[in-house]
Amino acid sequence: MGYFLAPILIVAGLVVYQLAQKSTDQGANPFVVVIMAYLMGIAACVAGYFLFPRQDTELMPMMKTVSWSALGIGLGAAAIEIGFMLAYRAGWNVSLLPISVNVISAAVLIVIGLIAFKESLSLEKVAGLVLCIAGFILITLRK
Repeated sequence: MGYFLAPILIVAGLVVYQLAQKSTDQGANPFVVVIMAYLMGIAACVAGYFLFPRQDTELMPMMKTVSWSALGIGLGAAAIEIGFMLAYRAGWNVSLLPISVNVISAAVLIVIGLIAFKESLSLEKVAGLVLCIAGFILITLRK
């Protein structure tokens, strides 16, 4: 996948995702909604498996390469899904919630990246993080 195609796919997915989350019926059980969403996601992934070229055509050998990270992705995704749905039901705006949680998540991940993965942090990155946190504070202030 191209360098810019992947981020474009992410942005498109996030926009569809947030609009769908915000539009979910308030009376719907959040866990049933997520179950249905994951069934759609599984169908999309199965289609993608057959549509996109791959080096290894055998599914079972590829399954052996999956590690504990699949568990983390699944649990993390479920927490994100339920968290967004409950936050929207609690009254968060679609214009504020995604940026709020992404700024906080980015700050946490910067610390984890430094400690666990020995990533570097330049002065420009620190300045960007400070600006993001300042923006987060400004957009979440209540009058």
